[in-house]
Amino acid sequence: MSIALSSAYRPVIAIWSVALLSTAIAFVVLSLPVITLTALMGGLILALLIGIADYVAVRFGHEGVMSAAPTLMITGVAITAWPLTPIAVLIGTAVAAAICRQWPKAAFRRLGARLLIVAIITPIYDLLHSPGALPFSTGLGMVSLFLISGCVYILEYSIAANRDIRNLVTDIRSGKLSALRWYIIAMVPLGGILALLWAINPWVFFLGFAPLFVAQHVFRIQADLQQTTVDLAQLAQQREILTKRLERLLSLTTTIIGTRNVQKMLELICERLAGLLDAPYGWVVLFDERDRPQLKASYNLDLPAIAAFDEPESYTALLKSGMVTLLTDERQQGLAPIALRDQAARWSGVLTIPLTTEHRVLGTICLSFDQLRGLEADEQRILTSFARQASMMLENVQLFDEVHQQQAELIQSSKLAALGTFSAGIAHEFNNLLGGIIGYAELGKRVRKLAEKNQSLDVIIQSCWRGSSITRSLLTFAREERPRRELANITETINETLTLVTPSLRKDKVKLVREIEAVPDTVCDVGQIAQVVLNLITNACDAMKPDGGTLTVALWEQYDSIEIEVSDTGCGIPEEIQDKIFDPFVTTKGVPGKSSTSGTGLGLSISYGIVQEHGGTIKVQSMISHGTTITVVLPITQALPEPDEGEAEIAVGRSRP
Repeated sequence: MSIALSSAYRPVIAIWSVALLSTAIAFVVLSLPVITLTALMGGLILALLIGIADYVAVRFGHEGVMSAAPTLMITGVAITAWPLTPIAVLIGTAVAAAICRQWPKAAFRRLGARLLIVAIITPIYDLLHSPGALPFSTGLGMVSLFLISGCVYILEYSIAANRDIRNLVTDIRSGKLSALRWYIIAMVPLGGILALLWAINPWVFFLGFAPLFVAQHVFRIQADLQQTTVDLAQLAQQREILTKRLERLLSLTTTIIGTRNVQKMLELICERLAGLLDAPYGWVVLFDERDRPQLKASYNLDLPAIAAFDEPESYTALLKSGMVTLLTDERQQGLAPIALRDQAARWSGVLTIPLTTEHRVLGTICLSFDQLRGLEADEQRILTSFARQASMMLENVQLFDEVHQQQAELIQSSKLAALGTFSAGIAHEFNNLLGGIIGYAELGKRVRKLAEKNQSLDVIIQSCWRGSSITRSLLTFAREERPRRELANITETINETLTLVTPSLRKDKVKLVREIEAVPDTVCDVGQIAQVVLNLITNACDAMKPDGGTLTVALWEQYDSIEIEVSDTGCGIPEEIQDKIFDPFVTTKGVPGKSSTSGTGLGLSISYGIVQEHGGTIKVQSMISHGTTITVVLPITQALPEPDEGEAEIAVGRSRP
């Protein structure tokens, strides 16, 4: 231990040996002047200033600590007498080292180096200084300033900072220590100026500290900027690495955002993640209502459509933490389907990426590897973040499917409810048609003249066409099928709808006014548009019960849009709920004093959703006791939309023989 300690301090001992030898030589060379009060005051000020300079020193990264103490040592040889100069320098350096809690080895090295510096520069100054002249004010004085400065800074930033002198000079010349170079250039003249001011007047001496403080402050700012630049460069490098890792996951996230098919989404996630992590195999498991794992997708594995698991509880135990986990033990075999049991025995590891939300665990993505790999913390965080986003999108797609299915059921129920409302009028209309057909058939059978028979047949044919029109309208509303966009004539759709409701309108004492103009064909779902019109007419008729009124249905082209307007002279809608009537379950039907007909509050909500899906708008104007006008605006579109994957598969299936 003692041998190791002595070897560590061997350079320090060498520096002190040289410093003490130089000091002894200086005592021999230099004459000992009389210690005056001014010299003593200068020594005290020098010790104080060196301590402060070391305390507020600036660190320039790899260039080391830059202190104004060397500048003050240049000043010190001129403002104080020889014996006091090294004493003041040593006291100031030691006090600063103690306050800054510097390591003893570094502190002793700096003390020895500065004692050596003072022992060298003092004889140089004494030799080249002209008696009676101001410090550094003559030609020889300027030479001594440069010689002293060179010795001070070379020894300070080589021996005290534990640098090789040759490397120090080379680094300064090559620009590696550019900050140190400019620091020395700025500080050397200040050392001479302070000595000159002290010789003129000790009080004027303190004015010279202003540029010294400014220079130190400027270099401190530069040091902070340099450190900030280094930190930013490191952050930029880390960001670049992180960006490369996230690019492919971001591309995958962007891709699955536009996917509304759960199966397609899971297959895409499994395939892309396997490619990103160089996994040869992968599969996706989701939990059913009973928390049993169900295989939903796989990558590069020959698995049946319904795969069984030997240890389903393995998933439940593993996914409790919700963390991305790499399994390299026997637990990995419990995650594989039974059909992969033999293959799983040869795997080196299985990476599980849980699909979790704030409410529940949806399932997990499993990736297996033939070669052993690790799992870094950054990779784990990135995959965990991606899995959370994928889980939310997966849950949204599942909810979208459920909502879409419920919406379809709701629309179908609304259609049947509307048909039920008009069923009595429709039945009455068919009875009239059948009665007319039977009557004219019997009449045609009895008459003998051909013209009268033909007239009876014409009436029968017209009645049959009338019944056929009503039947087509009924089928339009009653059929249950996927929404289908096609180029259609809205004029015909509205006319068929009015044909369907005319019998009921007559029964309810409602006068129908048609203001229907021919409009261009547009891409729409005919059944859904007819549903909207039927819902609006139903609401209008209910608002005019029991006294009846006037129903106006208008259709016209306005710029690049088609406008459908349904107006009534009914009870109107209260102003306080006009902005809420398109919300589900908001209704005025069954309200005392407003309407005697009960309602569910879903008709306008469904109509609003249909219009929004067609890229249109729907607005309402109403006054109490004066009636209501609802206007539907639909854009005119001639281009048919491309079918999605599900519709394309259905179309292909229908085209097959």
